[in-house]
Amino acid sequence: MTDPDRSSLTRRALIARGVAIAAAPLAGMTLATSRALGQPQNEADVVIIGAGAAGISAARRIAEAGRSYILLEASNHVGGRTVTDTAQFGVPFDLGAPRLNMPAARPMAAYGRAEGLDIYRAPDGGRLYQDGREAGDADYEDFIATVRRGERAIVAAGDAGRDMPAARALPDLGAYGASARFVLGPFACAKELDQISTVDVSRADEREGEDICRQGVGTLVSQLARPLTVRLETPARAVELGPRLVSVQTSRGTVLGRTVIIAVPPSLMASGKLRIQPGLPQRQRTAVEKITLGAFDHIGFRLPRNPAGLGVDELIYFRAEGPRAYALRARIGGSDLYSLEVGGDVATGLADSPPDAAAAFVKAALTREFGADTAARLGKVFATRWSKEPWALGAFSCALPGFGNMRRAFTETVAGRLVFAGEHAHETLWGTVGGAWLSGERAAKQVLGLIGVRSG
Repeated sequence: MTDPDRSSLTRRALIARGVAIAAAPLAGMTLATSRALGQPQNEADVVIIGAGAAGISAARRIAEAGRSYILLEASNHVGGRTVTDTAQFGVPFDLGAPRLNMPAARPMAAYGRAEGLDIYRAPDGGRLYQDGREAGDADYEDFIATVRRGERAIVAAGDAGRDMPAARALPDLGAYGASARFVLGPFACAKELDQISTVDVSRADEREGEDICRQGVGTLVSQLARPLTVRLETPARAVELGPRLVSVQTSRGTVLGRTVIIAVPPSLMASGKLRIQPGLPQRQRTAVEKITLGAFDHIGFRLPRNPAGLGVDELIYFRAEGPRAYALRARIGGSDLYSLEVGGDVATGLADSPPDAAAAFVKAALTREFGADTAARLGKVFATRWSKEPWALGAFSCALPGFGNMRRAFTETVAGRLVFAGEHAHETLWGTVGGAWLSGERAAKQVLGLIGVRSG
């Protein structure tokens, strides 16, 4: 099948308006310089909470500007929701974001290539399977037309300023309605369509494509943190905004900064794990409560000898007959590792179930889509549970209906000392590694301005 229009069905490639933000080149700095500026200390120009892509990006920019930083990370590793595991399957398996969206992540990809990582373009679009085989041309056309009709309706409502549940904007989608609702909701936004703001969706930038890092996106992000000093296993408990300094209470004592960048998911603030004192302004409080993280998980599994005849790194959609829909990433990096992609209510339900529920779900899916003989070859299964991860409490963000305009609150300075960063803090590239990275650069520029440093 060679229909060029299938490229529109990449993850979160909705029919959005605008042009993707051009990313600045990665900052050049030596290990010695950055580590000297980030050595353990009790006071710094900037305290950064969270060593995911956004926090790492911010720290690099601050170090490049010659200012001191303290980079705090609650877990025992850098990367946040970009983590590459090699223990489960013996090959790289991205537990979080598996691809780099373009063009926002182009500088990150360039750095990775310069460091010797194998980064290559992902296959365009995806294939459609139904009744155990690839769909015919007429079915492809119906599927794509249905998804596009749904996209247009959601984006049109958002562009008109009608901030409503995306489900209410949809027309009758016909035979491929369940499949389209999965693509537009759980797969694109980690939520069911009744929990998605049409305005938030309408503002999402279109993508030029995606890149894959054979060693893993998490590996790339950890490489980007290599020049930095990071205090691992040091969760921040509270941020107190004083008249002159910011006081950050951690599990290992208190650190002070002239400014602070909060580069953790809003879910941690909403849950009370990170408290802001004396309290955020109402605008930012609303953003924390309404820009929520959805559920999206990867169920990785071994399937030896490629019984379904799928291509390397192919994305496979299936005709869904009900709400328990999914997609498939096949032969990851050329291996016999696959990942069933689930989101929304399905991901939530599996995360709340016993561990063996994921294996049963995969086996049933393989039986339905490719037959019992293929399912019989199923090997080891391992599933992520991002909604249960204590320092994430979700996968990625999407605004609740009625609050699509609230992301802007995460780009504003609070009390002259606090700035936010993270994928949730980018108005048009939310839910992406590139958006998180660019938000960190923006946050660094803001805090440098607050302490009187000009940043290019």
